[in-house]
Amino acid sequence: MAGALFLCACPAFSQSLGQYTGASPLPMNGKAFGTYVDVSSHQVGFVTTLRLSFYPDVDFGFQGGIKRLDSADPDGNALRLGTDFKIATQRVRNGWPVDLSLGGGLGVDTGDNYSVLTMGPMAVASRAYNAGQSGSIEPYASLGVAYASINTDGADDTGLQFPFRLGAEYRIAQDLRFTMEFQHYGGVHH
Repeated sequence: MAGALFLCACPAFSQSLGQYTGASPLPMNGKAFGTYVDVSSHQVGFVTTLRLSFYPDVDFGFQGGIKRLDSADPDGNALRLGTDFKIATQRVRNGWPVDLSLGGGLGVDTGDNYSVLTMGPMAVASRAYNAGQSGSIEPYASLGVAYASINTDGADDTGLQFPFRLGAEYRIAQDLRFTMEFQHYGGVHH
């Protein structure tokens, strides 16, 4: 399936905001805050996230940030806003080989002569491994289907994207985490 996504790859002028975390949701009443650098062949940006959980095995997040687009427009800046949720459907603690969550997200990027709306469902799988006394490493993979509407000075485009994310979260201490993630957006545009 991942190979098929790479074959139908097209330029990703819209990039849905990711969760930047594995499948296992925060514990009930838990909170997580993070700032991430987002770099691709046509943009550089910063995204800040806040994740919350008020119900067992469910969490949701809010994202916001800015990005600088590599385009002909001298004012190629955009504001990014998004939200997502995930619900744990299978857990390692219940005998499954990986944690699995299903959810969805909505992202909006807007700037002068630039507007992108991305929304759709996603699935995330991960498994945490102990690393040292209080640390852990949690590799994860996510696959989604997203509707994308892209409106720029040069073109208006809509279509389906298949965002694929592959990453790992390194938990150095209970409240200190470091995440690296690769994102690929294959898709079909009209």
